[in-house]
Amino acid sequence: MLLYRNYLSWFIVMFKINNKNKFLIQRLLDASSGFLLSFVFLLLKRKKRIIFNSTVNTDFTFNSKYLFINHKDNLETQGYEIKFVINDIAKREALSKKYGDYFISSKGFSNKCYILNAAGWIMSTMDPPIGGIFLNHNRFVLQLGHGTPIKNIGLMDGSASWLKRAYYKLMTTNVTYYLSPSDFFAEYIGKAFGISHEQVMVMSQPRLESMSYSQSDFINQFRTDGETKLVLYSPTWRPYEDVKLFPFADYSTQTMEQQLIEGNMVIFVRLHPKFEGDLSPYLNSQVINLNSQVIEDITEHLDQFDILLTDYSSIYCDFAMLDKPVGFIPYDREAYQKAVGFSFDYEEVTWGDTIDSVEKLFCIDKRHRPGEQLNILNITPNAQDIDCLLNDQLRKIVLTNN
Repeated sequence: MLLYRNYLSWFIVMFKINNKNKFLIQRLLDASSGFLLSFVFLLLKRKKRIIFNSTVNTDFTFNSKYLFINHKDNLETQGYEIKFVINDIAKREALSKKYGDYFISSKGFSNKCYILNAAGWIMSTMDPPIGGIFLNHNRFVLQLGHGTPIKNIGLMDGSASWLKRAYYKLMTTNVTYYLSPSDFFAEYIGKAFGISHEQVMVMSQPRLESMSYSQSDFINQFRTDGETKLVLYSPTWRPYEDVKLFPFADYSTQTMEQQLIEGNMVIFVRLHPKFEGDLSPYLNSQVINLNSQVIEDITEHLDQFDILLTDYSSIYCDFAMLDKPVGFIPYDREAYQKAVGFSFDYEEVTWGDTIDSVEKLFCIDKRHRPGEQLNILNITPNAQDIDCLLNDQLRKIVLTNN
């Protein structure tokens, strides 16, 4: 097993580490770590246990986080043991202090066996808690996703390498059901993962239950009065280059701060958590870096903002549920379409005038609220739907007697 892992590690470093594949390396290493052991557990009965995880077992984020927070009490009432995989020791200890003894590691033989004995796995990504194939055999595995698929995902992603596509194809053998955030995207979800429509469940995303879950003092300190506009600027990452902030002809670092002061506006810049870069050239008293070290998961703080700025990030689909203005900055739409692509025509799933100047930035108002598009992006949160699905599917798993 060690020799196999060493060969895989050598093979992986042959790939250039860039925006296109650097995240894939950790995925492949994790997938290899428990691959052989997983076959031993294929035919065994399961414990009444549910394991949650998020991105490569390192993050406490996305839909699995909020299903865990909002539904663990109900699951425990039914006799299920609930755990969330966090491999970072410091993070695991901090979360245990806040939420209780729910957090475990996937490292080590005993931990892997513990996870593989579980009746259910609930994931935000295609990364299972333990690597392997056919892991949905006598196990309910729910892939919740981590956002409405505005840009291409999975097998439809034009920037995905052959290795990443192969990884996705293998991982689809592990999943029982995939969540689609609305009927509009259900067929696309099937295509993105190469699965039948029977494996796609239309349900509200668990994180939509929690957009007003927390209040950050760090964010609130910048609201000086009732007229202050707090703006979240959250562009997505590009596989071909770093994102360009404030890509406007009339933008000037020298004058932007004063313009924001006069407009009583504060902009919080949040890049993709896995592709954060140096923001120092843009920062001032009114432009604030809101990276993942300040706030790991932005979802529960969305209601603290008055306006959202983005490009192709699906964060706007969640923010739109709050009926607040969204400004779109698709400055490189043609390049992004060619490299990644969109699930549907960009115009069909967005609204309002494109923000292509600093002047327009200060004109975002109620005209930039979602219209009819809101109905296709997400269905209204309904906790009972999720509980019913979990109850129905988990009772089908063959359990041990103890």
